[in-house]
Amino acid sequence: MNMSSSETAVRRTFDTVAGSYDQNGVEYFRPIAARLVELAALGPGEYVLDVGCGRGAALFAAADAVGPAGQVVGIDVSAAMIAKTAADLRRRHATGVVVAVMDGAAPGFGPGYFDAVIGSNSVHMVPGLASAYGRYRTLLAPGGRLAVCAPASVLEPEPRVFGLRSIAAAAARFSVSARVYPQEEAFGGPEKATEDLRRAGFSDIAVHVEDVVLRADSPDQLVRWTWTHGMRMMWDTMPTEHHETVAREIEAEAAEFMTDSGVIEIPSPVRYFVAR
Repeated sequence: MNMSSSETAVRRTFDTVAGSYDQNGVEYFRPIAARLVELAALGPGEYVLDVGCGRGAALFAAADAVGPAGQVVGIDVSAAMIAKTAADLRRRHATGVVVAVMDGAAPGFGPGYFDAVIGSNSVHMVPGLASAYGRYRTLLAPGGRLAVCAPASVLEPEPRVFGLRSIAAAAARFSVSARVYPQEEAFGGPEKATEDLRRAGFSDIAVHVEDVVLRADSPDQLVRWTWTHGMRMMWDTMPTEHHETVAREIEAEAAEFMTDSGVIEIPSPVRYFVAR
């Protein structure tokens, strides 16, 4: 697998965070994945490919939807992520679910094998995405569908990432990754994504933008969470002398979203695409 330096950096980042990814109690990735599976309308007995499965937010939701007669295959470019998720599968005694290290840009499966290809907070990072859509289309059986999602960029009246101005400012200042918001829209934006999907052979394309509420027990927990996923690239490229200041800025803004029960609840938009 030949990778550019940016692709290698992404893979290394997710290898680094594999042990803590979606494990510290902040509620965000799983509700998004559950909604994606709902929009994909997965049914009993279907075969599903989860591209960029990570620690299984969409993988396990899809497995529940297709039941014991179905099959879900999760692939990820991060070997560490796959190792952790495979261990989770063994602990759960899961059946009908397998995971493998594989490039999401070119999954190695035969034509028409899957009823659905899904990707929650993952496919937007696949290199050569317009070409990848065509490969996903080939993998689908008649009547199959592609369902993907990612955070929707918020640029007006001011940039926000995960609902916070402070994270957007830090990402813009310190991140070297072109895939960290708000520098660019996921999937190239809804218009480009729709056109790319049509060129790949999809004709029925639905776009949904919905707010997901990010929930954390405390501002400190939220900051620690930002170290456990793709935002780790921001922290790793940021000079260490800025870490404390940026963390305090995020904590202070997060505290503005504290509810009467003492929980942080931050609404943040997510864009979903379902194509047939």
